[in-house]
Amino acid sequence: MSYRTLRRRMSEAMAAHDWLEGVSVGVGLVFLVLAVLCAWGLVTAITSWGDADPGFKTTVGFLKVTRGFGVVLFALFGFLALGVGWFLAGDWIRRLLRRNRKAT
Repeated sequence: MSYRTLRRRMSEAMAAHDWLEGVSVGVGLVFLVLAVLCAWGLVTAITSWGDADPGFKTTVGFLKVTRGFGVVLFALFGFLALGVGWFLAGDWIRRLLRRNRKAT
C-alpha cells in the first residue's frame, strides 16, 4: 500500500467519523450528569429546609436564607445544565433510542 492510498483511506475514515460530534456528545453528557447532581442538591436543600444544625451556631433566619439561596441556585444551574446538555447530546440520544426501538 502506497503512502497516497494510506493517506486517502485515513482522510476518508476521519470524514466518516465526525470527531467534533463525538466531543460535543461527551460534553453534553457531562452537562446532563451535572443537571442530575443539581437535582439531587435541590432535593437535599428542600428536604432539609426546616432542620436546625446543632453544631452550627447561627440564627434561624440565616439558615432559611442560605437554604433558599441553595434552592434557587441549584434549580437555576440544573435547568441551565439540562438545556446545554440536551442541546449538545439530545440528537445523539434520540438517534440511540430510535435505533434501539427499531431493533426490538
